[in-house]
Amino acid sequence: MIKVNLIPVKEKKKRKELFIILCIGAVVIFISLGMAWVYGLRLGVKNMLNKEIAQVDEESKGYQEKINEEKDLESKETSLEAFQKTVKGISDAQRKAVMALDQFAVNLPDGVWITSITQGKDGNIFTIQGYAFTETNLQNYFNAIQKPGGVLKEATVTINNISASVANNRQINQFTISAKIADTSS
Repeated sequence: MIKVNLIPVKEKKKRKELFIILCIGAVVIFISLGMAWVYGLRLGVKNMLNKEIAQVDEESKGYQEKINEEKDLESKETSLEAFQKTVKGISDAQRKAVMALDQFAVNLPDGVWITSITQGKDGNIFTIQGYAFTETNLQNYFNAIQKPGGVLKEATVTINNISASVANNRQINQFTISAKIADTSS
């Protein structure tokens, strides 16, 4: 039997070329679909990341409010500490003044009287002015103020004699005593 090729050679060649073109087209379409699928996955990931970023931004706003609240509390704490230092300073000044007045009054003998007590600018030095009938009374008072273990330190006395018409025209001693309060803060 003889076979006769009824399809011309050119036609065969065209069919082969068409088959190759269809195969290449199918591969290109398959690759394009694969790339589109990967692109879709990437867009999904991008959208998910954008949502997470928005969520983190919302959280950070909440944290920023907490940070601002903490800074406000720190400034209030600093203000409170300054107020406490002021109150402590006033309390120490009051305590020193009361201690000085107490020491000056407790040790006051007969024949000596105080006309004024002045607290110095630094709050530690007090100046007493007064009068005494005798230098002995004044010396006893001065020694009592300076007693060891007392709160008054570095006491100095200045005496001025003045005459007064008090029974027999006696001398009255005008005095000024300066004393420093020892720091006994607890």
